[in-house]
Amino acid sequence: MEYILENVWTTDKVPRQKHVHIRNNVICYVSERPLKMKCYTVNSTGLNVVPGHILRNFSLSGMDEESLLNHCEELVSRGCTTVVSAFPLKYTKEFEHRLESLRKQLSNLPIDYVIGVQLPMTRISPSLIRNCQRHKLPFINTIVEQEEDLDTVIWEWIRNVNFPYTIPILADWSQLPVHEKRLLQLKEKWKRLCKEKSIATIDAFPEEGERLSKDQLQGLGIYPKKGSWISGSDVDYLIYEGNISVDGEEILKYDGDNNPAIVVQNGTVIKVGEEFRLEPGTGRELKIIRPGIFRAMSNDLL
Repeated sequence: MEYILENVWTTDKVPRQKHVHIRNNVICYVSERPLKMKCYTVNSTGLNVVPGHILRNFSLSGMDEESLLNHCEELVSRGCTTVVSAFPLKYTKEFEHRLESLRKQLSNLPIDYVIGVQLPMTRISPSLIRNCQRHKLPFINTIVEQEEDLDTVIWEWIRNVNFPYTIPILADWSQLPVHEKRLLQLKEKWKRLCKEKSIATIDAFPEEGERLSKDQLQGLGIYPKKGSWISGSDVDYLIYEGNISVDGEEILKYDGDNNPAIVVQNGTVIKVGEEFRLEPGTGRELKIIRPGIFRAMSNDLL
């Protein structure tokens, strides 16, 4: 199917309206000026159309099929067209089994997904990095359990093997029992350490079920394939009847509490009002060519 979607909104800090040419479920051309082509035109004036949301959800691991699909309905109702998940890992020898188990489980999802790994920071090792590179996993979420964890890892070894498929290593502070002031000090220490040791990282993930920011998506290599209006991107978008929010910034008449009236994923309508049209197994695991590959690109281009 070929059509033009007019007057959509970007999710930049300063949102802009664009006109998008879509063909065969792929965005072919984007312009800030009206497009004149011999195909259907959908004018969204009076509605708010934005790219689909990418949400964090690490709790999918271990769910049974029925619970997984019910949970997916909840995600879609909030505008999720791609979910970022991870499998928990204690020992490197369990890597293959844990990964294949989650892949088999998520293969039944009706939306796209990205898989990473989560483990205590002290368990990160060169062999783990190599395993993640071989399977093209775009992130390692490391749980900081004690303040000393940052000094326990030999980061030079990690840096030396984390190339050319450079995987962002995130510090997860959610299980560290320290007061707020000390936590801020440790976060600054982590930033300095990453800079001094040349460790690839991005900002910590949002809370469970929350949206990833544009910077995080770029760092993981998900953006601009997902979450953008750019040539070659997937046709994932949300249509709101009321006001919407983008990364906490006010746009239009911004409300932020609404769920989208319509959710389109890979060119297919999967939610209309309260009706879901989810087909188990139609979701795909996104293969990340290289994390952060478009991170330095100008927002004017994206």
